[in-house]
Amino acid sequence: MTETKPLILVRPPQGLAALNLHELTQYWELVRTFAQREIMLRYRQTALGVIWVVLQPLLTAGIASFVFGKVAGFSQGDPAFFLRAFSGQIAWTIFGLSIFKISTCLVGNSAMLSKVFFPRLTLPVASTLAAQMDTLVAFAAFVLLMPFFGVAPTLAILTIPLWFAALATMALGLGMMMAALMVSYRDVQFILPVWLNSLMVFSPVQWPLAKMAGKLGALGTLYFLVNPAAILIEGFRWSLMGGALGIAPWQVAYAAVMSVVILLLGLLIFRMQERRFADVI
Repeated sequence: MTETKPLILVRPPQGLAALNLHELTQYWELVRTFAQREIMLRYRQTALGVIWVVLQPLLTAGIASFVFGKVAGFSQGDPAFFLRAFSGQIAWTIFGLSIFKISTCLVGNSAMLSKVFFPRLTLPVASTLAAQMDTLVAFAAFVLLMPFFGVAPTLAILTIPLWFAALATMALGLGMMMAALMVSYRDVQFILPVWLNSLMVFSPVQWPLAKMAGKLGALGTLYFLVNPAAILIEGFRWSLMGGALGIAPWQVAYAAVMSVVILLLGLLIFRMQERRFADVI
């Protein structure tokens, strides 16, 4: 009796096929539902509701404009220093808030992960979309404040989608790494806020990079290599405020490449750990 070969040979996907990004298009309605739910839960039972989206960056920018502007003297000759600090806060909302929301998306939905099957990748993507709600509201407030500080939009504002996409891409990659690690190591949820706060202090969020470029000296190149997010934040500020771009073309190219590399690395780590989520969480 001759041995017959099986009609279908099932093998785990390898290479880029293992990422299976096609799931996002098949379950896009689920992604949208998760994002809407996250936005509603965040502002439920709050007295001011979505007003907090504007108040938080405004208050932070106000404190930064006093500390770095008045005390440190960075605001000399710059009447729009408050708006400059506010633009940095908007960029940090795209980046920092997204990382924080994505990193907690698996642990926050642990009951659902262990009972119902759905593509796990929909959770970090939905968290990214929900975090950008804050960005849109803060950006609208920025546009309303521009006439009061005598700032007019320039052609640089057309590059906002590019800086936005690069920041969101890098945040998604880092957030997926943190989310996958947090499932197995809950220490990440305590380390993450400290790391994010430290990164914000050492990034040009509340202070303009042009004021510090001369003080970095020979460490400037190393600073940008270690912290490519600083390049994107400064570029986002330039797109809103105009003026001279204080970063070199090679730095912009490096930050763009690193955004894609970090995203792919985050996807790989997320997919490698995905089979263990329901068992470990």
